Amino acid sequence: MHALRFSAPALMLASLSAFAVEVAPGDYSQFPDGTTVGLLYYQHASTGSANSRGSKVSSDYNLTSDIGMLRLLHTVQISESATLDPQFLLPFGRISGGGEAASLGSASGTGDLILTVPLKVRLSDGGDIFGFAPYLYVPSGSYDHNDPLNLGENRWKVDLQAAWVKFFTERWALDVVGDGIWYGNNSDYGPGSTRLEQDNAWAAQIMGRYMPDQTLSFGLGLGQTWGGETTIDGVNQDNPTQTTNIRLTTTKFVTPRDQFQIQLGRDLRVENGAEENFRVNLRYARVF
Repeated sequence: MHALRFSAPALMLASLSAFAVEVAPGDYSQFPDGTTVGLLYYQHASTGSANSRGSKVSSDYNLTSDIGMLRLLHTVQISESATLDPQFLLPFGRISGGGEAASLGSASGTGDLILTVPLKVRLSDGGDIFGFAPYLYVPSGSYDHNDPLNLGENRWKVDLQAAWVKFFTERWALDVVGDGIWYGNNSDYGPGSTRLEQDNAWAAQIMGRYMPDQTLSFGLGLGQTWGGETTIDGVNQDNPTQTTNIRLTTTKFVTPRDQFQIQLGRDLRVENGAEENFRVNLRYARVF
């Protein structure tokens, strides 16, 4: 019975649109004044099933995404303990459906441009940090209202993210991150160009970090998202997200200026939407 209440696009919205900007362990570390960092990301992810109200409605709901992202930031020192990191993020790539999601087809192109200026404040000599970052999503990505899948969302979006980093020793740290996401409306949604509205969504991450030396770190984290229920042309879709995931991360400076990161993960529980059964994130960072 649950499956009758959810179209394939509604499942996609539940699984993708409510997600916040994920943070890897150590992302809120401070850089010296004047530092410029260029980053290149690649993410491969796949789903194998879909859920509605916590019950599985499909065991063959296959979505595969291969997404890259360019990111550039520059650090500006604004006080003895605080820095700003103005930056942009530009995603691009491809997503396709298979199995019972094959009717969705595929989509490729660029995602919505993301602009942000994170504030990082050093709280103690031990390295504890408070961070705050407003992310603005600009509706610039590839979008066609006739296509079930799109890289762009055709709407403005704001993600307010706060972080606290606690160092227990030089080798052990804890990163705690929370997000609140606000959505603009998409007035050109679907073949009928209907109006898509979405409630606020929320996210939280907690990540433990072990650093055997200054060039290497290992992280284990859990994430949770909830909220983000959608309304299409005034009809409530009854599809709020409630997703729990796990991430394993290794980060290594191979030279003083070149860093590589690999992260593996999957969903542990999905209330509504497609369930991710595998994810690998690769990241290369160059410090200029």
